[in-house]
Amino acid sequence: MHMLSAIGVPFIPGWTELRPFIAELTLICTTVAVLLTPFFVKKSNTPCALVALAGLAIALLSLLLVGPNAGENVERFAPMLVADPISFLWKVLLLVFVIGVVLMWFATSASDMHEGDGPEFFVLLLGATTGMAFMSSANNLLMLLLSVELASFPSYVLAGFRKTNKIGAEASLKYVLFGAATSAVMTYGMSLLYGLYGTLNLSELCRLMPATTGGTSLMVVAIFGLIVGIGFKIAAVPFHFWCPDVFEGAAIEVTTFLSVASKGAALVLLLRISMNIAEAYGYAGHHGDLLSAPAVLAIVLGAMGTLSATVGNTAAFVQTNIKRLLAYSSIAHAGYMLCAMSLLVKASSGADPSPIAARTILFYLAVYLFMNLGAFTVAGLVFKQTGVETLEGYTGLSRRNPLLAACMAAFMFSFVGLPPLAGFTAKFNILVALLQTGGWWWILVVVIAVNTVLSLYFYMRVVRAMYLTSSDEPAFIGNPLGVAVTLMCALMLVVMFIGSNPLSKLTENYGHLQLSTAPRPANVAIAK
Repeated sequence: MHMLSAIGVPFIPGWTELRPFIAELTLICTTVAVLLTPFFVKKSNTPCALVALAGLAIALLSLLLVGPNAGENVERFAPMLVADPISFLWKVLLLVFVIGVVLMWFATSASDMHEGDGPEFFVLLLGATTGMAFMSSANNLLMLLLSVELASFPSYVLAGFRKTNKIGAEASLKYVLFGAATSAVMTYGMSLLYGLYGTLNLSELCRLMPATTGGTSLMVVAIFGLIVGIGFKIAAVPFHFWCPDVFEGAAIEVTTFLSVASKGAALVLLLRISMNIAEAYGYAGHHGDLLSAPAVLAIVLGAMGTLSATVGNTAAFVQTNIKRLLAYSSIAHAGYMLCAMSLLVKASSGADPSPIAARTILFYLAVYLFMNLGAFTVAGLVFKQTGVETLEGYTGLSRRNPLLAACMAAFMFSFVGLPPLAGFTAKFNILVALLQTGGWWWILVVVIAVNTVLSLYFYMRVVRAMYLTSSDEPAFIGNPLGVAVTLMCALMLVVMFIGSNPLSKLTENYGHLQLSTAPRPANVAIAK
């Protein structure tokens, strides 16, 4: 190992080593700047928000300037962190989304937040964002645990940030308890992996898995522990129970943040783990070997996706609170992406420059970002006007604010997967990939198709309330910034539908994971 020769020799990383992680470094510096801001201004909420917004914009621009290939020749951090195209694209999506969340805060919650709470809020938001950025690059079990916890701890506090809100406090407590339990299970799984293979490096662990004799049952338990911990962050069934309560109890901008950022980071992390396992086994399972480790993992992920989509869509039927309805919607969409994750056993080829699971999930996340940001922004603007979060607040919205009603209808149609909106293309890509793979994946095609029909009912309830129900509530003009964010999200869904081919090419080109290509070691026995 190149690092062994450096033991005892001080190492100060230079620009070459640090530039692949310029976004994370900028976020850390921004966090410090937000902490120092109250020392210079009396009313610190808005200045802290502006500092956070500027830091996020600088992080995004610096990441784009550095580019996706900055980590190709950097080996110093490779045992802990990797900087590959898929982590680059996820960080770009994450930063764009969090910038949208901060703009949404200005439009919906800024005037209601107690003066002096701004520094703590934005420090927590930036801290969670930093952890979610690191999650996409984690290549070491220790780094994996640290990044997940860095993302989780601020999220727990953000969920209960409204200290006088009883529902928020209860939701935060549930979030902490579920998170602590799943984190313990995940840590136990990691300890088993380290005990079995004697290394924390993810790529090396996966290379050793097919080459060892014995210990298969412990390996299964260990991987199950990892799935539990990451499945909690995705809110996949059966680890989803926290999601509706937290979405209902948290402030609207926190709910929006958790709906995409937490899920996306966990999906990219799970994709890295599953693809490393599939590569180590030579992508066995695509041609009928259903007993290989990748095939079993694919079946488990497919089953979780099936359950998540079905539970999310059916539970949303009876919801009248818009935030709870969108919470179950997010569980269902996580299920669709897990169905795409089950394609991990299909290797890339010359015609497919990136793994099909990676590019379909990246495409879906890019679309899902704008759907959720737009829908929750409308929910925040309506709540600010009416003071209610139920569907009653949307009655007659087409008359009271035609632009917001049209945008909300577009988001609902995109959630279903109807053209001419990008939600159709995202879901269509998954269905085509599953159909082309064949075999038992056709079951998932039926599952997604049936769930799409089911989801039409509760999404159209929102549209019905806006367009087919009368209301005596007066017309209103929403916050201009919030309306601008909403309109931008709706337009992006149309643009991504029309420009789906360039977006598909982008996700193909940036859907590469840094997988180990080293030769597999000879069989070694695990000590009993």
